[in-house]
Amino acid sequence: MENTHDALHDVERAAAAPFVNEPVSQWWYPLLMASFFTAMAAGPLLISQGRGAAGMGLQAVAIIAVGAFYVAHRAKSGTSPRMRSAPDEIKRAYRWLCLAFGGSMAVSVVVWMLLGWQGGLSVIFVMTLAITWAYERILYPRAVQQVRDRLA
Repeated sequence: MENTHDALHDVERAAAAPFVNEPVSQWWYPLLMASFFTAMAAGPLLISQGRGAAGMGLQAVAIIAVGAFYVAHRAKSGTSPRMRSAPDEIKRAYRWLCLAFGGSMAVSVVVWMLLGWQGGLSVIFVMTLAITWAYERILYPRAVQQVRDRLA
């Protein structure tokens, strides 16, 4: 029975490895994500103002930049783990990220309606920057440490 327990523990540790051994993102990653979400929101605005090429071009550049980052990140880390197989501690941190992004979207819509597109885009940028930074620098590392402690 002890060998079975050890084997299950080894399997769980191996399943958590892609999440626990994930390299730390570059310092500019939160800026990239804030710029991406802001560009994705600004594109339709530009299109509605009759500047379709600028709006589509802005969104295309944003998508290409984020896509290139993820391709390079996957090459560096050697894997692209799926959240479905993540340890519970990582899933909790990711749920927080998704809820925070949803909340920031709601706040930016309200600000956009009250103060105009300049205020709305500013809120998108600042909140996305803060949320991504908090996730990458505080929540995810804390969740990783919890997984490591549990599987030690």
